[in-house]
Amino acid sequence: MSSEARTTSVQIHGHEYKIRSTEDDEFVREVALYVDEVMHRISSRMSSGTAAQVAVLAALNIAEELFRERRDGQSVSSRQIDDRLRALLKRLEEIAAVTPAAERATARDG
Repeated sequence: MSSEARTTSVQIHGHEYKIRSTEDDEFVREVALYVDEVMHRISSRMSSGTAAQVAVLAALNIAEELFRERRDGQSVSSRQIDDRLRALLKRLEEIAAVTPAAERATARDG
């Protein structure tokens, strides 16, 4: 990502838009292409509807995807953290169980 904003022309649902962003042109085009694809998918399933209705439904679909990704990503992450913590606690318990015996043997031999 560049720190300076620039304008990228994109086509979304048959209209040209000039998007001002600090992101690379390729990234802006990729995002626009995705929005265009979602809008075309929705409009192909609708028997009638305005461009605004298609845009709102596309926004809802994309927002739903985002929320699912966030939710699923957090649950996986939390689960992984819990599993890792359990493994670390088990290892610490093993070390704690071994350490006193080793210290006793060293004290006895020393």
